[in-house]
Amino acid sequence: MESKMKFGKKFAFGLGDFGGNFCFSFISSFALIYFTDIAGANVLAISTLLLISKALDGITDLITGHLIDKTHSKMGKARPWLFWSAFPLTIAMILLFSVPADLGQTAKSAYIFIFYVLVCAFFYTANNISYNALTALITNNEEDRVSMGSIRFMLTAVAGIIIGTLTTVLVQVFGTGQKGWTAVAVLYAVIFLICTMITVFSVKEVNNSSGEGQRKDEVRWVQSVKILLTNRYFILVFIIFLVMYIFTGLIGTAGTYYAKYILGNENMYGLLSIAMMIPMFLSLLFTPALTKKFGMQRTGIGAGALFIIGSLVGVIGGSSLPILLSGIVIRSFGMGPISAIIVTLSASVSDNIILKKKVNIEGMTFSCSSVGIKIGSGVGTALVGWLLAAVGYNGKDITDGALTMIQISYIFIPVILGILVIVCFLFMNIEEENKRLRGESK
Repeated sequence: MESKMKFGKKFAFGLGDFGGNFCFSFISSFALIYFTDIAGANVLAISTLLLISKALDGITDLITGHLIDKTHSKMGKARPWLFWSAFPLTIAMILLFSVPADLGQTAKSAYIFIFYVLVCAFFYTANNISYNALTALITNNEEDRVSMGSIRFMLTAVAGIIIGTLTTVLVQVFGTGQKGWTAVAVLYAVIFLICTMITVFSVKEVNNSSGEGQRKDEVRWVQSVKILLTNRYFILVFIIFLVMYIFTGLIGTAGTYYAKYILGNENMYGLLSIAMMIPMFLSLLFTPALTKKFGMQRTGIGAGALFIIGSLVGVIGGSSLPILLSGIVIRSFGMGPISAIIVTLSASVSDNIILKKKVNIEGMTFSCSSVGIKIGSGVGTALVGWLLAAVGYNGKDITDGALTMIQISYIFIPVILGILVIVCFLFMNIEEENKRLRGESK
């Protein structure tokens, strides 16, 4: 096992996700309310189109993962993709929040769909899969991977606090309406680009730990897919990613409506974000020690239990803001470890495949995280839109039915999602299996 990475390199790696959230979290939390309340798009049509784009994501994710695995350059496998994808993603994100006001409903929906697909299904896919693949490519040390995940998601929590508390304020500062949203998109895009470049030029890929896997371009794409789909740990990690990002898309989108219509002040979304992100940040400080002592599986089960307890507190006292905030805090102490662990588990799945099948398919393996993230966040966002459309929400008038759907999205559904996460962790004994396989290979 190689020596541990220095903190500076882990921090530089984490900045990639810090910057990435100025794209991902910004879009996940604010795109739908921007499309409906500012651009004037039809909520049902846009919600459906966004979900369709996520189905396309699933295809492009697997293709991109395969292409990354076939890449052999001086920069390595993943870093070139992280580098080039950042530039078109920066431009497309700005255009996504610059919907022309004079377009009709059909043209407006087409514009949103085209740029949403470009951002999410193409450029963010290439950026995010290559970034996640670096977890397995820049170190072979499992403790380093957990530590990297913790630092990464602590920075993600900081980004979440900034985005949650400042976005609506900055929109007002920059001029409200369309002008304000475009200005914020420009600012966030620049932050994303700078942070991504820091990551690209601060880390270096190393050889795979096993030394036994054959070159990926000797394995056909169909064979790679078959290897992944017959690995139960890949399926479990994919499901956890999917569920957690359904949750992220759900509460991010529903939270903006909850603040605006339930709490009566859209700037209150910042308070909800702080209640979620600060506990998540604090829990990540202890995640490496917890996984070292209890292992990833038991730590994940315990974190999932906290997630469910916090969600239930929100259900019981959702009409009381202090009780709701208390529930969010408890739930977020569970979210932190889960966020760090699932990324490390993806690297463990890559190791498991190498040990079993003797092939290196890191890019394809980490596509599970990207597919889960994209489809999950898309389902979460679309679900809010569908529930609102079901009661006739038009982006202007708010009804009792719409208020009920907002509460169901933000408070009730997370309980079900937490139960699904725990079920997956109950079957996640990959650490023991990898240890046994390494022993047998000696």
